[in-house]
Amino acid sequence: MIFYNLFTAVGQTLKKHYLYCMQKYFTLLFVISVAVMDYMAYRKLLRNGAGKKARTLFSFSVIASNLLPAIAALCMFVFTTVENCTAMMKTSMVLFTIFILLTLIRLFFYPFWLFTSNKRWIACGILLSSFTFVTYLYSVFVTRRDYEIKEVEIAFSNLPSSFDGYRIAFISDIHVGSMYNLESEMRDFISEIKKADADIILFGGDLVNLHYSELTSDVIKYLSAVKGKEKSIAVLGNHDTGTYVSNKKEEINMHDVNSLKSRIDSCGWLLLRDSTLYLYRENDSIAITGIDYSEELLKHKHNFGNVSDFDVSGIYEGVDDSVFNITLSHLPQLWYSLCDGGYSDLTLSGHIHAMQFKVSLFGTVFSPGQFMYNEWSGLYEREKGKLYITDGIGTVAYYARIGARPEITVITLRKE
Repeated sequence: MIFYNLFTAVGQTLKKHYLYCMQKYFTLLFVISVAVMDYMAYRKLLRNGAGKKARTLFSFSVIASNLLPAIAALCMFVFTTVENCTAMMKTSMVLFTIFILLTLIRLFFYPFWLFTSNKRWIACGILLSSFTFVTYLYSVFVTRRDYEIKEVEIAFSNLPSSFDGYRIAFISDIHVGSMYNLESEMRDFISEIKKADADIILFGGDLVNLHYSELTSDVIKYLSAVKGKEKSIAVLGNHDTGTYVSNKKEEINMHDVNSLKSRIDSCGWLLLRDSTLYLYRENDSIAITGIDYSEELLKHKHNFGNVSDFDVSGIYEGVDDSVFNITLSHLPQLWYSLCDGGYSDLTLSGHIHAMQFKVSLFGTVFSPGQFMYNEWSGLYEREKGKLYITDGIGTVAYYARIGARPEITVITLRKE
């Protein structure tokens, strides 16, 4: 047993280190790999007697494609200022979206063409590449705005009887600044959230993408319509903290946070910042606790494993532990501490987006998120608490949702 536990611990450590490195260097290695295959393709064109103009056109096309991530990075990390952050972010995302499209087309064609001259294999490569092209464009122009309203019933033995049947519309990760056609996409979102017919709206963080200025007067007008029968409650996510356009990347810009809070207040939403609100029905009550995105929590924004060294006890100081509790935590990695400590009966989180890639093949769901996180999408249960992770609304990095439709989760609480 000792050796098993040691082996497991070492394995988990190596896994986390590997995944961190993979996330950090994946794009660079991906581009280099594609460039090598592009060179092999150029050599084959040369061997097959392709003309100089054809080879020049091919070379220019693939070099321009492979440079797109570098140009996108310059837009985000060099040319971005507070004044132009939304425009630069959208430009960067468009460039990276195009890069992924052009690269996927080549990657699915090259294996069938580089190593054979068989016409049937080449035809298979053309078909697969064409299918990839159509599927990806569909994920950009259709799936990205094709909302899914998920009806989920969750039962609890300690839920007060008066709250049996209580409906919660849970949303997260809107990333307003990433919306390419803001007015049209906000209208779609408002239309869908109204269909939920919820008693309360709970928002799990990442309202903006880079800066509070994304909440313009028009956006505030739209968000003001996001109302349940009782209240709309929100917490902050890592993108709400003003760190992504600051010179001090690991420090929260308090001016940005306070300005964002002011605009959230203008929407009529209640922002919970390490605080708890009680809801009452007849003689019963439940508590809703919101975990703020503090400076200390920011250090864990891209952790893959459970965050065990963040002390949550102070957040619940004075909160009646006999009252049924729902906790809004943008980071799902806090769940183990929350439920094992007896603080939260139901934790609601976002953050992961299912990596904007979630496909079902023969009844099995596949997403890169499942290889990076212990809990990444949907409902999870442990002895002392339950967790629901939504796939979110918006997009980050690239304008596509491959199978991972934007999600509005309607949770109906049931008395067990």
